[in-house]
Amino acid sequence: MRSKILLMTVVCVVVAAIASQVTGQIVYGRPASGGVQVAYSQWTLKDDNGTTKIGQLSAPLRGFLPISDNFEGLIYLSASSNSLDVSGVDSKLSGLSNMRMQFNRSFSEDRYVLSCGLNLPTGKKQLTAGEEVPVLQMLTQNYLDFPMHRFGEGFGFNALLGTARMVGRLKCGGGIAYQYTGEYEPYEGSGDYDPGDVVSFNAGADWQQDRLTISGNVFYAFYGADKAGGKETFKQSTQLNLSLSATHTGDDFRGTASLAYLMRGRNTLYTGTENSLKIYGDEFHVRGVARWTLGQQWFLAPSMQMRLIGENDEGFGSSTIFGLGGAVGRSFGEQIDITGGVKYFTGQTDGGDIDLSGLQIRAGLTAKL
Repeated sequence: MRSKILLMTVVCVVVAAIASQVTGQIVYGRPASGGVQVAYSQWTLKDDNGTTKIGQLSAPLRGFLPISDNFEGLIYLSASSNSLDVSGVDSKLSGLSNMRMQFNRSFSEDRYVLSCGLNLPTGKKQLTAGEEVPVLQMLTQNYLDFPMHRFGEGFGFNALLGTARMVGRLKCGGGIAYQYTGEYEPYEGSGDYDPGDVVSFNAGADWQQDRLTISGNVFYAFYGADKAGGKETFKQSTQLNLSLSATHTGDDFRGTASLAYLMRGRNTLYTGTENSLKIYGDEFHVRGVARWTLGQQWFLAPSMQMRLIGENDEGFGSSTIFGLGGAVGRSFGEQIDITGGVKYFTGQTDGGDIDLSGLQIRAGLTAKL
């Protein structure tokens, strides 16, 4: 069981990175389940030029199906309604994401796992330049936090192979993944766009002493060149993500503190001549969450986080964002779980020239069959 849990941690980290929101967790006896989590997010940006407000109401649906022993399927689909107000000028964007399906199968007494997924082109595409594209551009800013910031894409698939085993007192695991996304028309009249393929590697280890668990993880990804009209246009930089966490577990308490550092290289732009520049700065994350179980039905989980994002080569300065929040949940028997939470953000971006504030409110329902 210990190797199975670590093995599926590998799947969770890599598949979450390549398939967006779909994760895997092969656990014996886990029943079929489905759930929805409605979230409202709003951010306000203020600078010398005025005020920008962007809000999102999202509703992601998730489903889990145990197909047979050591074989399971997961499905994810989200919808959102978004509004943007830039100094009194309004824009809107609403629609579905692509439907994502993931299938996980473990082998050889849980020492290996094979995960394959499909990205079905159900999401909104051909966005209008004047009304919808400005909203999407704000949703994808790395200093903001939205549950849904991806809409329609082309047909795609991914595959992952992972392994896990004990090395002395260390539980170690690793995996390699490949992701393909086909051509699609992202903006109205833009023509077909072909995103580059992605290859990623992941390695992690857990060390446990009594009730303390220390975990480390390394994730590395490199990207093929994007193409438009058969010609290379853009190549995303490589990414290296290092993370370290410590978890203490008590009888009715579980607390986790984590650090993460995301290192990005230089992006390549093909505009007649090949240009290389850093479009997104490196990021440093600190997170902490505590969870108390209150009796057999309730839990309470306060949390905090801090994000530091470096400046880029396009003249956009650094960002500092703080988050403070909490969640509460209740179980109704073994079939129904209801959760709710709120989080408040504050900080600055563009080297302090823009003040940020944000609010997220979530409510979720999970039903087990």
